[in-house]
Amino acid sequence: METGFPVSTTFGPVDPNTLPPDMTLISNDSVVFYTHEATLFKASTNHFNNLLPFPTPAQHDPSERILTLPEISSSELQIMLLAIYKVPAGDPSFSLVDINTLIRAIDHLPNYGFSPKTQITPTSQMYRLMLSCAPLYPLEIYALAAQYEIHAIAVTASSHTLVLPLSEVSAELSRRMGAIYLLWLFQLHMGRTERLKVLLTAEVGLHNPTAECSFTNQKTLKRMWNLAVAKLLFAIKAGERVSALGLGF
Repeated sequence: METGFPVSTTFGPVDPNTLPPDMTLISNDSVVFYTHEATLFKASTNHFNNLLPFPTPAQHDPSERILTLPEISSSELQIMLLAIYKVPAGDPSFSLVDINTLIRAIDHLPNYGFSPKTQITPTSQMYRLMLSCAPLYPLEIYALAAQYEIHAIAVTASSHTLVLPLSEVSAELSRRMGAIYLLWLFQLHMGRTERLKVLLTAEVGLHNPTAECSFTNQKTLKRMWNLAVAKLLFAIKAGERVSALGLGF
């Protein structure tokens, strides 16, 4: 196909592991992706947003079988095709992805008849991509996984949210999470905080007096401990680091 447009390095005209492509997709920034009509058509529940099948028979040369997708950028389309083709995990270069691009790409999938929950499987590159973003964007990945019921990713991302205050959960993130996943997130944070408070407020016992540590010494130490714990209880968060706890003593 001679268009002068750049061609996707992942979905190019030649792939020894697949059949020859019989159609092309062009993103809104004029990048060409070589694909297979049967793959897109059969996996989609709405005929690829009612753009397929082509009225002409499939040909080995895809130059006359072109779909332009004006609302999708090349970065988004590449991520979509990774999900549609269920490309297996393997290439570490795909871990470098913009979080907003990832979100938009996954949001596009239902519009073209693909369920993110079905397409993003544990062995796929897309699953790996989402997990790789979780440490830096835990709330976004948790909300995205919750919205499309990718439960395992939501569970993994939830542990990374513990370093953030719940006040950072915006209205948009709440909408994506839905009531159940939002409740689970609050229960995780509040339950962890309460458990830590219980551990910190445990009564400090006394021992038999010794020459080095009399009852008076022990009572003084216990009073200092209780004061330090009281300070911590006002500021403690679910994801508090052990080193930060030590600052109160």
